[in-house]
Amino acid sequence: MPPRHPKFLNLDGYIKYPQSFHSTRFRKGIHQGESLYQQFNQFEASHIVRIKYPRLIPPVVVELGELVGLIYRSDKWQPGQPHPYIHLMQDPPCLVSNVEGTQLYILGGSYRITEHGIEG
Repeated sequence: MPPRHPKFLNLDGYIKYPQSFHSTRFRKGIHQGESLYQQFNQFEASHIVRIKYPRLIPPVVVELGELVGLIYRSDKWQPGQPHPYIHLMQDPPCLVSNVEGTQLYILGGSYRITEHGIEG
């Protein structure tokens, strides 16, 4: 069973999508997501999984500070062999939380996802 957190792309090769799968706009998004996944990981996603999850940021959030770095684990470029990656943000985005303190959001910054990884 896939993890229950809000990601479009999961590091184990899953592309997750909400209930609006049949709209033309959403299908275009799926194709763009598949393309970005393959560009980033250098291999295709193994599954597409439907999940329900709120996709909008709440109207009120709590600023926690600047996200100066990001550490994550991915099997990009080597399927089935996850490695840790560390990125320091040149233009740090803002890290915020919902008012309940149960969900984080990243706002702003000038990072982008490319075939080289996370840049910016």
